[in-house]
Amino acid sequence: MKFKVLTQMGTSYEDEIDYVVIRNKEGEMAIMKDHIPMVVHIGKGHIKLVSAEYVNYFVLEQSVVEFKDDKLTVMALQGQIGKTLERAKEAFERAKSERLERVKQENVDFSKQERELKENIRKSRAGQV
Repeated sequence: MKFKVLTQMGTSYEDEIDYVVIRNKEGEMAIMKDHIPMVVHIGKGHIKLVSAEYVNYFVLEQSVVEFKDDKLTVMALQGQIGKTLERAKEAFERAKSERLERVKQENVDFSKQERELKENIRKSRAGQV
């Protein structure tokens, strides 16, 4: 079956796999070739990707999994892959921390620009007759 992960940055992973095991707060479920079409929500969880050559894990947050016509598509806010579940979790937490730090810095930069704009408007006496 074909497996594809879509995030807000675009397609982050594509592969050909034998089956997947989805883990979310409700428990685990396996999806194999020719499974009935379905949609599953994963608030925070992981997917185990199994093929004849390897096993990988994909840790996800706020995602929807759709299976139809032997194509498994995952649409996720964020996701990270690893050869073990522990590595995938570490990569996920590292990427999440980096993203939060970038957002924090962008917010600081925006506040600074807003203060500078207000000060420049005050100094130019814009709006005063």
